[in-house]
Amino acid sequence: MHDLQVAREPLDQVLVAYDRVVVDPARRRRAQTTLNDAVQGHLQSENDLVRLVEVLYFSGRQPLLAKHHLLFPAYRINEEYFLNAAVPCGPLVPRRPRVDNRSWMVLGKRIGFPIGVPASVLTANAQWIHYFSRNGFNVLTYKTVRSRAHEPSPPPNWVFLPRVVEPLPLGPDIHEVVAEQSDWVDVGRTDVSTANSFGVPSSDPEYWEPDLEESLNVLHDDQILIVSVMGDDYDRTARPAALADDFAFVAKRAERAGAEFIELNLSCPNSLVPGHGVKPPMCLDVDLTREVVEAVRARADPGTRIIAKLSYLPMEQLERLVTAIGPLVDAFSGINTLQSQVTDGRGQATFPGRLLAGISGIAIRNYALDFVTNLARLRLETGLRYEIIGMGGVTDVDSFTALYDAGAVAVQSANGVFANPFLAWECVASIGWTLPLSPPLTDESLREEAKGLIVALVSAYESLGPYTVANGMPIPPSQTLDLLTELVRAGRLRVEETGSGFRYRHSGSP
Repeated sequence: MHDLQVAREPLDQVLVAYDRVVVDPARRRRAQTTLNDAVQGHLQSENDLVRLVEVLYFSGRQPLLAKHHLLFPAYRINEEYFLNAAVPCGPLVPRRPRVDNRSWMVLGKRIGFPIGVPASVLTANAQWIHYFSRNGFNVLTYKTVRSRAHEPSPPPNWVFLPRVVEPLPLGPDIHEVVAEQSDWVDVGRTDVSTANSFGVPSSDPEYWEPDLEESLNVLHDDQILIVSVMGDDYDRTARPAALADDFAFVAKRAERAGAEFIELNLSCPNSLVPGHGVKPPMCLDVDLTREVVEAVRARADPGTRIIAKLSYLPMEQLERLVTAIGPLVDAFSGINTLQSQVTDGRGQATFPGRLLAGISGIAIRNYALDFVTNLARLRLETGLRYEIIGMGGVTDVDSFTALYDAGAVAVQSANGVFANPFLAWECVASIGWTLPLSPPLTDESLREEAKGLIVALVSAYESLGPYTVANGMPIPPSQTLDLLTELVRAGRLRVEETGSGFRYRHSGSP
């Protein structure tokens, strides 16, 4: 509070700014009490500080919070999109968190601790990429770009869901949640959920291409930047080829700017079609999705890694899609937000004109874990070779670990990082030295299935070396080597030392 006084800013101006956003009389009274206590030096507990953060955040005093390295949300939900995109407002850690002499392999490149931020308003341009790079996020995805400029949906665009504090149950129904524009969740809580409706805005390629080049230049050597792209049928021809061509065109523009990793946004649940409301994610249409992926793969440089970003799909739908496009992509990522009905306390749409919006955070944690687990199972059952980038419901170390253990080579977070920009630092400090260098195979049924495949592979030959076996398996090599050791201990395989190294043979046991 001393900083406010030095700036000769009366405290009543802080309250006026706060009252412009927050209409709840009880919160306004509490804000005034909090400021008065701060001036008189009566703030004693962590809860007092949390209340002060809320007041300063909604009154637009984020620079003051950042100056003192206090935790607060990285995006100003009470401001419009372009003002937020102009400059990051969140706090910085004193030093970029790293794990010396350890690296993880993601999409063919060795990186630092495998946490990142997905394509979102938090990765809108080079300034935001630099901000999260400095905060220790090593797998960053540049916000979705298009072949033409596309305006964001009108504000508000992002709200907290303080009434949703547990994972929602899996199911086909559209969830209904309640949120007010000025709702708040105290900083430091990990049971945080939010809803957003941005409409996938994009600048024109003449702007985003040079900005993408700048974004690539701000990265450290142990970080990667994926570029999310989206196509559209702007002339409303209703021809799938027109959509596929536009996807491929945007991907080539991203390559021209230096992108080596292209993510196809097949998943957004909140694109608005004038006169028709919110359209469903494209990945629900297998044939259309395959045509798009084929067009991009055919025109992309051979060395470009292609990632398909999906929304949540039940196992049966996911299997059809993975079978159709799995041979064409290098990785799958997901999930995006979950399309839900978001209304205020009066039953009106929280986002005017858009009853449906995307929810994220702890609300979708079960969906994300189910998605990653199913992708890992399908990889084993189909023999396809793809990596998994998991996201959804990651708000703390444990939820990061859950997706990693389920099979994700990297884990990204938007909602969790928005609420806690220090999440990478917390993960590195907690598990940086113990996290396996590739995801372990923790599901017991998958382990047994993989063991059966290894035994069948070895049995088809007189003997095989460990790396030959690993190359023949659709799982990370470290998982195969781990299972080989178990199979020898169980007597299902035997190992022999030869002049060229160790060889595995079938033992004759089942």
